[in-house]
Order: sequence, then structure tokens, then C-alpha cells
Amino acid sequence: MWSNQIPFGSAKEILYSFYMRISHLNALRALEATLRLGSFTKAAQELGITPAAVGQRVRLLEEYLGVVLFERSGAGILPTTKAQDVEKKLSEGFINISLAFEALSPKSSSDSLRVTLPESFAENWLTPALTDLYEQYPNLNLYLEPTNRDVDLEAEDFDLTIRYGKSSGRHLEDLVLFGDRIMPICSPEFADRHGLYPDQRSLEGVPLIFVANRTKDPGWVGFEDWGAAFGFDPAHLGHGVRISKTGSGLQAAIAGQGLVLCGLVEAFNALKAGLLVLPFGPSVGYQTRYAYRLVWAKSRLDHENKQPFIDWIVAKSEAFVSDLENYLKGA
Repeated sequence: MWSNQIPFGSAKEILYSFYMRISHLNALRALEATLRLGSFTKAAQELGITPAAVGQRVRLLEEYLGVVLFERSGAGILPTTKAQDVEKKLSEGFINISLAFEALSPKSSSDSLRVTLPESFAENWLTPALTDLYEQYPNLNLYLEPTNRDVDLEAEDFDLTIRYGKSSGRHLEDLVLFGDRIMPICSPEFADRHGLYPDQRSLEGVPLIFVANRTKDPGWVGFEDWGAAFGFDPAHLGHGVRISKTGSGLQAAIAGQGLVLCGLVEAFNALKAGLLVLPFGPSVGYQTRYAYRLVWAKSRLDHENKQPFIDWIVAKSEAFVSDLENYLKGA
């Protein structure tokens, strides 16, 4: 019997502790979304609540735990080391909850083509192209899982993944979509305000935006290595704001807050729209070593929509490479 195993007082304490943890699921969801997306505003859009509500949930969690999860300033929020340390665990936990919910759902998830891809790539490259996908394949049932973790395609329920990396292992097949180039980018107004021009080789007094490098690519450089490659004064390449998310770095640049060093792939739509510019011209792009690849497990049965999606994204990638080259020629 229970009473012979756990003292009643201890049982009450355990149940209370369990209840407190469960009652903070919404707060943990707000924390996970904010860490993944980089701001209270974007987290609010995903969760369907206000930014103030997201901030309040995170603050209540901080009070309950007795720790600071974000440093807050007029420029925005920056996750503390403690918050960054649990980001992966939180994301994986909510992914597992989502998968469990789908498994219990009467509607089988096998109807959907399941694709996982990097968060910033989903936000800045694939999502704007989805209208074209559904114009060609109006009956396609697609499930997208934006995540920065390495998904195990043999063990997890995904048909395809888009990865930024080198060639996959022997149990996987892949197609190279395109490589990337690292370039400094800013808004047109910022370039005018700071007098940036193609032959300039000093960033003295120019606010810089540093985006955390989440790749293992040895060719993905920061401001110091990029500046050394193109003859910029090294004395002025270490100052600025550090942001953990590429999407947040791009948004800060669009808002005129600084010069950001990022991949052209993720910035291209904003460049084409005139929201961002290449202040030093197209010749200062640093070619990365890895590439974006479409990957799948050889052992997995083919989904009926797998080949249409592959055909579409390969054609879209070829068109993108052509558009990018034409843009750089005219920049």
C-alpha cells in the first residue's frame, strides 16, 4: 500500500512539486519559443498571445526558479548562459510532446510528408516560397519542423531533412542544393547614415551585429576573419551587439540597428526587396565550405509526395542560384 512506501507528508510534497512543474508548462513553452525565435514578439506570434504575455510568463518562471533567463535592455533581450544551456532540452521536449500528441490523434500523421530544416532557413528561404509549391501541388500535405538539432532520420519520423553541412553518412542519401557566402549587410538608411562605401576598409564607429555561429563549418567566419580576408582594419572589428539567432540579427539590420555579417542565402529575399543592401559591394563575399543539402534515409519507405517535393525544391534551388548570381552582378 502507498502508506507503507511513502510517508503521507512526503507524498504531498512530491505531488505539489509535480503540480508546480506541470503548471509552468506554458511558461516553459514561452521560454522555448523565445530562445528559438530570438524575441518575445516572434514567440508571441507563434503562440497566439501578446508579447507582453510572453514576457510575463518568462518573468514568472524566473521568479519561481530564482534565476535570470534573459538580460533586458532598450536594444532587446539576450539569453543568459543558463537559458542557452537548456534550449536544446526544451526544444526536444516539446517536439516529443508534439509527436506523442500526433501519435494519439485519430488522423494518421503518415498522410503528411514530414520535413525538418534549420529554423532560419525555414523562416527566410523556404516559407516565402511555399505559395509556389502549393500552386504546383495543391493537394500536397506537408509537415515542416524547423529545428537546429541534428535529426536522426533512421530513428525519427521524418521523410526528408534540409541540412547545412558536409556530405551525409553511408546510410543516408543527399542532394546538394547550394552553398553560401558570408557578407556584411545593412539597411540602406544605415549605410547612408554611416557613410559606408565599397572601397572603405575601416569600420571605426560603425555598430556591428554579431550572430552566434551554430554551424560546424570551418569556412563560416566572423567579423575578424572576414575583415582579415578583405583588408579591413582589425582594430574595429570586435565591438557591437551579440545575438543568438540569425533571424533576429537580420531584423535588427533591417531596423537600421547595425551592420550584420550573415549568409546570403538567408538575407537574399530582404536584399531583393530593398530592405537590405551590400554596402561594400559583391566582391567581399567569403565562400563557405559546407552546403545546404536535401537528405533522406536509404532505409525509409518513400512517401508518395517525396519525389514531387524533391523535384520542386531542386528546381527552386537552381532558380535561386541564378537569381543570386544576377543580383550580385548588378549590385
